Amino acid sequence: MNNFKALISSILFVLLVFSIQAQEQPNVVVIMADDIGLGDINFYHKQRTGNNGVVPTPNLDELAQAGMRFSDAHSPASLCAPTRFSMLTGNYSYRNQRPYGVWSPNADALIDSNNFMTIARIAKKGGYNTAFFGKWGLGGSWKPKTKVNWEKENAGALTYGFDYAVELPEGIQNKPYAFYENQVWMKLKEDSVLKELDADQTGYSTSKKHKTRGGIGDSNWDPKQAGPILVGKAVDYIKNQAKTKKPFYMYYCSQAVHIPHEPPAEFNGKKIKGATPGKHGDMIYELDIQVGLIVKTLKNAGLYDNTLLVFTSDNGGLSFDKDMKAAGHETSNGLNGSKGSINEGGHRVPFFAVWPDKIKQNTVSNVSIVGQDMVATIAALSNQKLDKTKVFDSANLLPVFKGETSKPVHKYLMHQSKGGPFYAIREGKWKLIIKGEKPGVLENLKPIALFNLDENLAEDEKGNLINKPAYAERITQMFETYVNVRVSRKTTVF
Repeated sequence: MNNFKALISSILFVLLVFSIQAQEQPNVVVIMADDIGLGDINFYHKQRTGNNGVVPTPNLDELAQAGMRFSDAHSPASLCAPTRFSMLTGNYSYRNQRPYGVWSPNADALIDSNNFMTIARIAKKGGYNTAFFGKWGLGGSWKPKTKVNWEKENAGALTYGFDYAVELPEGIQNKPYAFYENQVWMKLKEDSVLKELDADQTGYSTSKKHKTRGGIGDSNWDPKQAGPILVGKAVDYIKNQAKTKKPFYMYYCSQAVHIPHEPPAEFNGKKIKGATPGKHGDMIYELDIQVGLIVKTLKNAGLYDNTLLVFTSDNGGLSFDKDMKAAGHETSNGLNGSKGSINEGGHRVPFFAVWPDKIKQNTVSNVSIVGQDMVATIAALSNQKLDKTKVFDSANLLPVFKGETSKPVHKYLMHQSKGGPFYAIREGKWKLIIKGEKPGVLENLKPIALFNLDENLAEDEKGNLINKPAYAERITQMFETYVNVRVSRKTTVF
């Protein structure tokens, strides 16, 4: 009898320990916006100019000051699809056979478990419930030359370790124009059918470049409602998880602010369409409200204080809206370049980390980081060691978040432009830009610019040191390092 009591006591003790650990383990919410530059957030615009911008972003402004913001944070690439590969695997996209990523849902992303870990699998192994919301942008297995069953999605988020997912396989910008819940088509209304949509319904009819773009989609598809539907699903997930008392990892990839820019008339009681000088600005405002709803839900559920909440972007912002430019909106906030560029405006992005229980409010870190660092960070949160034969470019940011260190976490930062053939390597304050002849082909490479970013963050060509004899040795060294890192399997983190 005594042995039986001892056994029961031991079991209860173990369960209690696990329960305490589960309660202490923070939730993790990563919000990755689409095409948001530093200047798209009013906090940064006001910091640079002293005046409020033309786009209200009260929720993002509050988030910027609620925890730690990074002055030298970068997207893994200056374009969407390669960044999404990196955010999932902790590796720069050149380590994959598809170095510029995969947009199309009929192309295999080649993320083989023999070669890559995924952040969702790591989180799941560490005791997290895992969920994905939004633009997937990591390929799929629909075959275009066969009769496609668009009612089921293959090779989506569930395939790579997520427990629950509400996906837009290729975002709002291309077919299928439909939501998929756990890889099954989620009908928008009872009478929904899958059919070919024209550009009027996809939102592209007013676009000069894509005015005929249509494709298969939900007959009730409305790009104006994509954001509200998406964040509504995320809010429901948070509320449900609060009831389980189990920690969760939620990766939220907003549809905003990618084209087509079709803002809703109203959202959450706020006027959106026409709230700013242009549709681009309206979509930024919509994104801000999405972020605000997620934060509000975390607070109302009593989860906010023990949640690590990260906000960042997949690449730099968009610079083509003439109305926004005329009103003084500058998406890159004074930096050279924008989405797709090898210059800082193409990949230097917002990165806010908020965790009231652990991260001091309104702090700034100058440590150079990359979005894919969240892979190593979530491994550290769940006391796991990364397989260094599968994860090469992700650094644990927990010591930085907690203010325990300000030392560099990356040996080098590696950048690439939209489709190539421009590449760059960062070592401390030095940035070397390299040009190739063909995208993705490391032949006939030539260094074309060297910038000291401490003195020339705008990468003004007058400050290009490439032809200065005093810097010849540095240029050679950095160029050789770049090529060596690219062709080897050397890690880029300390």
